[in-house]
Amino acid sequence: MARTILPTLTAMQCFEAAARHMSFTLASEELNLTQSAVSKQVAQLEVILERPLFRRVRKRPQITPEGAFYLREVRRILTRTEISTRHMRSYRDEVEALNVATPPTFGDRWLIQHLNGFRFRHPCINLNICNRVEPFDLTTE
Repeated sequence: MARTILPTLTAMQCFEAAARHMSFTLASEELNLTQSAVSKQVAQLEVILERPLFRRVRKRPQITPEGAFYLREVRRILTRTEISTRHMRSYRDEVEALNVATPPTFGDRWLIQHLNGFRFRHPCINLNICNRVEPFDLTTE
């Protein structure tokens, strides 16, 4: 079976940061890469997808409709990868993980304030908090 060409996580991170900031320069500062490296990663992604992700208008990137669709998918992939990585890093025989998904406003305004001292009271529980905007199924996640 032939392998398809898949984008790297680095390319997806560069695309996500550039889209969030609408600036390759700000994305490069966030990712500690050169502006040229971020631009090349996004260009490679566009080659793999055979679609433009940005239009360059007066030296400012504007996301294309295809780019906006792909951005939602990339954010899901990066979030899932981060959660899985944190889970594996926290996994030890004596440590349990508690994963909490919350709407951003509730998490920021109420939940975080009420978790003061949780780590000291429960040192064997690794708490993972994820902000979720989209609806999700509690039984499958």
